[in-house]
Order: sequence, then structure tokens, then C-alpha cells
Amino acid sequence: MEMHEHQQGFVASNVGTIAESRFEPHFVLRAIYAEDKVVGMLAYCPEDDPPAPTLYWIFRLMIDKHHQGQGIGTAAMRLAIKEIRELGAHKVRTMHKPSNEIAAALYPKLGFQQIGFHDDGDVLLELELQ
Repeated sequence: MEMHEHQQGFVASNVGTIAESRFEPHFVLRAIYAEDKVVGMLAYCPEDDPPAPTLYWIFRLMIDKHHQGQGIGTAAMRLAIKEIRELGAHKVRTMHKPSNEIAAALYPKLGFQQIGFHDDGDVLLELELQ
């Protein structure tokens, strides 16, 4: 899977995320399919510093450049939010690089609201679950 050149650096590599998950048992990784082909990856986890079982983070969303703009990322996010809600979460947080215009449009469409900036300058967003 590949990203467009201008998207390099927006998210960590899928290989890195998969490797990291081997040492972080609370990470949940989901392959994203279009028909029978893997076209992306999504990862989430509960807050662990300090542990907060009602707060989750969606910390990776990557859709292959050939499958972007088709609603696949939106659908994957909706499924992940549903799954996280069923796990008992009350809030979901995510973040994105300020220059990531696609994420800046996607997350508010799903109900996320900006609540500030992360220490590294990323835009920090939160979704209250009903």
C-alpha cells in the first residue's frame, strides 16, 4: 500500500505499526478491505497513561492512494467508532498533522471536535460517544 508523495509523513508506516503492536497488547489493528483486497489499515487502543478504559485513541488510519476519495476511510472510521463504543468507551480521540487536509475534513464530518494541539503540534480532536 502506498500514499501520495505529499502525504508522506502524515502517518507512521504500516509495517512500523504492526511491529509496535507486537509489544503493545492493547493495540487493536484492523485491515481495511475493498472487495477482496486490503487497501488500508486502522489502529486504535484504550488510553494507557494513565489507564482510562472509557477513553480510546484512533491512532492510525491509512488508505492506499489508489483507493482514496471513495468513502473507504469514512466507512472504516464509522465501523471503528461503533466497535469502540461497544467496548464501553465514552470518548474517542485522534490527531492529525496540521497540513493533512483530508484528515482535517474527515474527522469533523464524523463528529470530532478540535480540543487543542498535541505536544508535537498535531491537531487534537475528540468525539463524545452517546
